[in-house]
Amino acid sequence: MKLLRAALLLCFVLLWTLVSAAPAVPLASLPQGQGVSLSERGALQWIPNADEHLGLDDVRSGDAAGRFVPAPHPPRAQSTTHPHWFKIELLQPPGPGDWVLAAHTTALQDVRFYGPFDAQGRALAPPVHTGLSQPFDTRPLGSERYIMRLQLPEPGTYTVYVRLLGGTASQMNLDVWEVTDYLQWRQHKRLFDGICYGILLALLSYNLALASIFRDRTFLFYVGQCAFALLSVASFNGHAGHYLWGDWPWWQGRANVVLPSLWMGFALLFTRSFLDTRARRWLDRPLLAAGALMALSAVMGLSGHLVLAQRLNEAVAFGGTLLAVVAGVVRLRDGMEAARWYLAGQGMLFVSVVGLVLVNWKVIDVPFLPSNGLQAGVAAEMVVFAIALSSRISRMQASQIALRMEAAHLAEAAATDPLTALPNRAGLAQGAAHVLGAGESPALLLLDLDRFKPINDQHGHDAGDAVLRTLAQRLRAQVRAGDLAARLGGDEFVVLLPGPLPEERLQALVQDLERALQQPVAFQGLMLAVGVSIGVARSPRDGTTLPELIRHADAAMYRVKQARKAASAAT
Repeated sequence: MKLLRAALLLCFVLLWTLVSAAPAVPLASLPQGQGVSLSERGALQWIPNADEHLGLDDVRSGDAAGRFVPAPHPPRAQSTTHPHWFKIELLQPPGPGDWVLAAHTTALQDVRFYGPFDAQGRALAPPVHTGLSQPFDTRPLGSERYIMRLQLPEPGTYTVYVRLLGGTASQMNLDVWEVTDYLQWRQHKRLFDGICYGILLALLSYNLALASIFRDRTFLFYVGQCAFALLSVASFNGHAGHYLWGDWPWWQGRANVVLPSLWMGFALLFTRSFLDTRARRWLDRPLLAAGALMALSAVMGLSGHLVLAQRLNEAVAFGGTLLAVVAGVVRLRDGMEAARWYLAGQGMLFVSVVGLVLVNWKVIDVPFLPSNGLQAGVAAEMVVFAIALSSRISRMQASQIALRMEAAHLAEAAATDPLTALPNRAGLAQGAAHVLGAGESPALLLLDLDRFKPINDQHGHDAGDAVLRTLAQRLRAQVRAGDLAARLGGDEFVVLLPGPLPEERLQALVQDLERALQQPVAFQGLMLAVGVSIGVARSPRDGTTLPELIRHADAAMYRVKQARKAASAAT
């Protein structure tokens, strides 16, 4: 029995050793890299709840060395203030190898690689200390991702230790690449990123110009959304740290949180302005509240509360996107056609944003989304929104044309006598400004109807109106196309004749007008006739302004009336 118990104990120990031993990752050249946590189960070892004071010596040969256990998939950042220690055994196939061990995210505050250690425990390369808390030039090969180059001289098993401090990162995935594969993938990624950046920059410049022209807040909000979306994506990809603020670690650690807060804040303002949600207060208030939360998140990020700000960003990104979609649907049902464009653009981003949040919340595992999905969705959304704004410009221009036409119609109506359709006193003043400004000796005729009042008294105002309309038509028929005929009011008319005009032509016109206006007017079987007295004034002899010419013509017309009365009395 003792021998049997000893045999069972030995089998148990051997089985435990086989199960708990970390299998080495056989290195292989793959175009998309080799996920360490996707290799054989237990290939990636870690220390749960690692003490922040643990050092390399502790995890290699101290008490902590026995605490390594298989890491979950995907490795999760269970603590944002304590580091996470990982141990990886790499199996180099025959021949030397040149590899890259890369962290999957750029949101890590502190990254340290140790090794690789050969079978004798010798380190083949100096440690790598990088991360958002360090200047960009600490990253090997100028890579935007955090990497360690592994130059393995011969076949065998090599050990690498990795210390990661997550900050806002929620996952700790690690990949192994053959160096040439990694550099080729990096070039392809840069090309894809460059296309997305180019699209966003073009849209930003175009709509910034439109904002300066139209002075429309919607365009300004679009510009803000596009600018901070561009900076956020560049920060997520590591390019902003590479080319913009790589020597400013304080801002590097905050940019991944503050920039998305501002991006979503401007996106919410754009939503309110484009959809005009003020018409629906129950929609407008939640959008305002979400915008206020984004302002709070930006302040929290600047003050160093990165984890809380990141959680707030994720919550508002998820809830705010749903709210924006609801707002678009409601406004579309209200009859707002522009909401179709908004929903189309929002739909482009909705899938990528929700997918990214779900990846960060460990609900799904889609490696493409954190690297490329967001910026593709952003670029597509901004393109659709730009088309929507272009249609908005068309609507604005159509509205402005309609307003100008309405204003012109109102101005014309205000300057026109409604009974005779001739210009009134205001219309005469407008036309006279051009004629008198030419300075070519214009003439002005003032016409006053004789025996008009008896027609109104005996036959009514309808008869008087009929006479005035008919005489206005005859007056218009007698003058030239460039002459200005107007009704001052009552039974007084004015004809303004641009110069120069010979005296003979002027006297002939006066006679023609007298004959035309004295012809009887048929009204309901009656023949109604009036006389006309015409006074003439010429510029500059009688004045250079319209009031002066009317005053002199009125005096001349009065003399004509007096002469006619005197002649009638003499006969």
